[in-house]
Amino acid sequence: MKLFVVAFWLYSGLSFAFSIDKNVYEASSLKPLTHSGSGRFDSYLSMDIPYEPVSKLFKFLEVKTGLSLTSRGEAHITVITPIEYFDVLKDKISIEEINLIAKEIQTSKFKILCLGQGAKELDGKLEQTFYLVVSSSDLLKIRKDIQTKFISNGGRAENFDPFKFYPHITLGFTKRDLHESDGIIKDTSSCMSNIKAE
Repeated sequence: MKLFVVAFWLYSGLSFAFSIDKNVYEASSLKPLTHSGSGRFDSYLSMDIPYEPVSKLFKFLEVKTGLSLTSRGEAHITVITPIEYFDVLKDKISIEEINLIAKEIQTSKFKILCLGQGAKELDGKLEQTFYLVVSSSDLLKIRKDIQTKFISNGGRAENFDPFKFYPHITLGFTKRDLHESDGIIKDTSSCMSNIKAE
């Protein structure tokens, strides 16, 4: 925890402004991709995001932080995580049913709230991840609709909480991405800088 606080202090006081091309919001132009398979990490639901604006911000972030970061080479907002699907949902609702509920996912509206940062010591070294924290009532509604179908198929409401949702767009990371299982919550409590879309 002490290392996280130090890293956050280093970057939260940066004097330059972050911005991203407003075309990041033009997700409706992208064809939705489906993700399914038999493995624990194969099936999930995501909204694809135009990558070029994200890539430009990634490069700017590397320069300004002085870090060598790894990029995913694409951009998305995860709506149903692989673990949520494999561990909770799959016994009562198929990924095909989820994709049908979310067939208009690419038209979902979202708002970028800030540039977020998470950090954790791994193998004696401070590792970091950077991302855009977002909010979206449209994506939350999809999660609510999935819960409704899950319940109608015999699932228990308390087993899937649609509000336990931390939507974000990953920019880059050092050793590997950090997740909730690492103690990283990608919400506004992790903001390191404001950001403007222009």
